[in-house]
Amino acid sequence: MVQPVSFSPLSPVGPLRPAETPRPAEVPSVPGGDFAGEVRRQLEQVSRMQAEADAGVHQLLTGQSNDLTGVFTTARKAEVAFSLLMEIRNKLVDAYTELRQLRV
Repeated sequence: MVQPVSFSPLSPVGPLRPAETPRPAEVPSVPGGDFAGEVRRQLEQVSRMQAEADAGVHQLLTGQSNDLTGVFTTARKAEVAFSLLMEIRNKLVDAYTELRQLRV
């Protein structure tokens, strides 16, 4: 035989909180500052990495250093950082072009 379904009253698990009112869209706060400042800092960091790689190559060529592996690693890091920076730039340009072409 089938047992009838019985409903028992539910009690709240914890205190009920009032519903939050939606806030207007806010720009998220970035601890380091704004977007342009962050891009500028990343550009400066890539520039420093390239300068370090150039200095390492110069020291290697003039005989001041024999650390071929260290120089190669530094140069490769600078190359990868620059490539990543260029890809980010390309994505930003694509996004700007797409936004510009939107019909309002």
